[in-house]
Amino acid sequence: MPSSELELDLVPIPPGTAQTGTLSTQVEALAERFGVHPSWFDGELPGARIELPAYDIGRTPVTNEQWAIFVADGGGRAPDWWQGPTPPEDLADHPVTHVNLHDAQAFATWAGVRLPSAAEWERAARADAHRVFPWGDEMEPSHAHYGADGTAPVGSLPAGASPFGVLDLSGNVAEWTADQPDPATAIVKGGSWVTTVPANLRVAAVGQSGWALNRTDYIGFRVARSR
Repeated sequence: MPSSELELDLVPIPPGTAQTGTLSTQVEALAERFGVHPSWFDGELPGARIELPAYDIGRTPVTNEQWAIFVADGGGRAPDWWQGPTPPEDLADHPVTHVNLHDAQAFATWAGVRLPSAAEWERAARADAHRVFPWGDEMEPSHAHYGADGTAPVGSLPAGASPFGVLDLSGNVAEWTADQPDPATAIVKGGSWVTTVPANLRVAAVGQSGWALNRTDYIGFRVARSR
């Protein structure tokens, strides 16, 4: 059972249709718009409409402070870069990184929640429209933390919120989802602070290098809960 100190801010998502991936009819225009080859979008095709029941999802990614509570409760390991059982004080409200898929799943189980599916992640970002970014169809550099030197405090760019009020869906950290093409890999969503190409900040973008055992400085996670 999680410590009483743990607080998770979960946003209710109503039942509805997840507009996932990219439609083949959009590829040519997207490639021209973002200055990339059409093959850039192969992992997002053919796009689908998936009916989802109501669920809750974390307003922001899990933070270092929340992960420290997990560590103190004996549930997980502190990332090596902390150099101790707690994170640097000035990074407590930044998203936890250097956690792999199994670490994230362990936290979720301990906290009585789970990881979101990729479809749930996309619905939280898009609501009922096939929008390009969580905030709309136009790239707004001030709405996402990317092309930076490291993570930012979670929720520090409220203008980038999705229609449901979910934050940090584009940039800051890419996020593990529950979707696994095979046991060794998992889908990651959202782009990250290392992203320099805005095409990778789109809701439909799919991380192709989400090795489930990898612990990196640009992948974190958020949680979800069934209703």
